Amino acid sequence: MDDYLLLLDVCHKDQRAIGLFDFHNGQSLRALSEHGGLYETLQFCARRHLSWSEHLRGLPAHPQLPAEGLVQGPLRPPLKPSDSLLAQVCEVTLNTAHTHQGWFYKGNGNLLKTDGEALTIPYHALSISSQPGVVCVYLVDHFKQLRFVGFSLGQDIHDPLLSRQDASACAQSRLRQCAIAPALILGELQHSLSLNVRVERQGAQLSYLSYHLDLQSWWALRKYSQTFLEQNEQFLQPGMVHYVFHSASRRENELQLQHGDWLDLDCPELELGLSNQVSEEELLHLYPLESQPHRGRAQGTRPTRLRQHY
Repeated sequence: MDDYLLLLDVCHKDQRAIGLFDFHNGQSLRALSEHGGLYETLQFCARRHLSWSEHLRGLPAHPQLPAEGLVQGPLRPPLKPSDSLLAQVCEVTLNTAHTHQGWFYKGNGNLLKTDGEALTIPYHALSISSQPGVVCVYLVDHFKQLRFVGFSLGQDIHDPLLSRQDASACAQSRLRQCAIAPALILGELQHSLSLNVRVERQGAQLSYLSYHLDLQSWWALRKYSQTFLEQNEQFLQPGMVHYVFHSASRRENELQLQHGDWLDLDCPELELGLSNQVSEEELLHLYPLESQPHRGRAQGTRPTRLRQHY
């Protein structure tokens, strides 16, 4: 059995806690940390040279929150600081027949969304496409050392038509909102993963694809992203959190998305899922998302999960 530890920032009314799920023994816990949420707690551990895993597993249960059950408060991107400028988001693309592996800056934490939130497309966009994959999360400690924390699932939005114009337009095409699952897997990938990607339009399935991430590919992308960040001092400011989106897709003829489409991403090995709806600013006042076919948690239309962590 995988020895993963799943982490979740829990916000319930005025209560804050850290949700933990231990894949090894199947136990769940809503833990109380005197330092605040997950970001503050891991920063404390880094300053004291404490093991993240050992410290988190040793936290006491929150006296006012149940150990299990769905999170009632708002979901948050994992490890996101209260200052969105400390959260930096970038993307690493895969090689294709016509392109090389590339690194693209996407923006700060203001564009980072999570499960259930709409992905807003600006007026000036020429096209809409998504790239599912994994997100590597790094924390910069007070010694300016880049430390790998863990990984999660992600949906990255970009503009393929704009990217084909020139180098400047290609960089601009990546400045779009993206989504990460609210749960973070602490540590490295231990076994291969399968990613199932579904696109739904007007209540009907438009596309269904599956991708595979093996350990060799994992270590290649980890080495690439960590080396790139460590070579550039501007990315090593204490307190920064880096979200590096790694695409699982090598497709060059990508599916064109439109207002109201649902993007579902599911990983059965991690029991995680991510659902987001595309929202075009240009059409939102004419066709509000509330007028689109409703998909609630009770309908069972969200990605299948063996356990509902959130």
